[in-house]
Amino acid sequence: MGHRAPTQPVTHLWGAVLGVAALAAAGCGKGPADPGRRSQIAVSVHRAGTDRDVYLVELDGSEPKLVASDPALDHFPAWAPDAMTLLFSSDRAQVNGIYAWEGQVSRLTGAPWRDVAAAWSPDGRRIAFMSDRDGNWEIYVMRAAGTDHERLTNHVADDRWPAWSPDGERIAFVSDRDGQKDVYVMKADGKDLKPITNDRAWDGRPAWSADGKRIAWSSEREGRSAVYVMDADGKDPKRLTSLDFESEDPSWSPDGSRLAFVSKKDGFAELYVMKADGSEMRRLTYFRTVVHTPAWSPYLPPVGR
Repeated sequence: MGHRAPTQPVTHLWGAVLGVAALAAAGCGKGPADPGRRSQIAVSVHRAGTDRDVYLVELDGSEPKLVASDPALDHFPAWAPDAMTLLFSSDRAQVNGIYAWEGQVSRLTGAPWRDVAAAWSPDGRRIAFMSDRDGNWEIYVMRAAGTDHERLTNHVADDRWPAWSPDGERIAFVSDRDGQKDVYVMKADGKDLKPITNDRAWDGRPAWSADGKRIAWSSEREGRSAVYVMDADGKDPKRLTSLDFESEDPSWSPDGSRLAFVSKKDGFAELYVMKADGSEMRRLTYFRTVVHTPAWSPYLPPVGR
């Protein structure tokens, strides 16, 4: 049976974790070396008209929880390293910006331009994001409080989808500066920028594994969009999902054993998980609409913290 779309928002970020049953013995939400530790996945769901909302999805199949209800575009969720704060991009109250949610919503950035696709540094002190404030998409970084914005890329082409390496020293992103959308990596200060993919087809939304050794991304290099994984230097790329259906937007589990992603395997763009080798693919949502940009949380603090 499919999930019903929730009608009430979560009153606190941890309201989504209270009262959830124990996860299945297969290990959903548990790392193999950390029995009992839990995580969840935030996704953006495209509802009727222009409305988009952020939901929290448990891995045990329970009903997704609405984070914050507003007739606006709430999308591109991103977790803080301690899993206590969730960022998302929104145009609520007609103010574009990056917003933070922990029990209530606060705005970190806000301006006529668009700041979207936030990514936390591993130490929680900085946030990378993409902005079109200078006429095209560039990668910026700011303090976690939303202050001291610094531009990291500077090119007439579009630079999008920043993803911080687990050691905090590098940022992966997507750029079409060479005439095609490839994955690039630069130091966290914007220096030593270089491509790690080179294909005429579209490459999108990179995600680092927890050990920093691999990067997952989506690509159309073999036809339909699919989820791939490669070494962090771009070597040894492997396709993980079938070309029989479109799949994209990978996000790693905190222990690196699995990937969440969006797929149209059953017709609608829904949230799925699979092992890091592409096996045991399993559907988690039944919104029957468009789900996108999942963000798998770090391990959650104990309930009641």
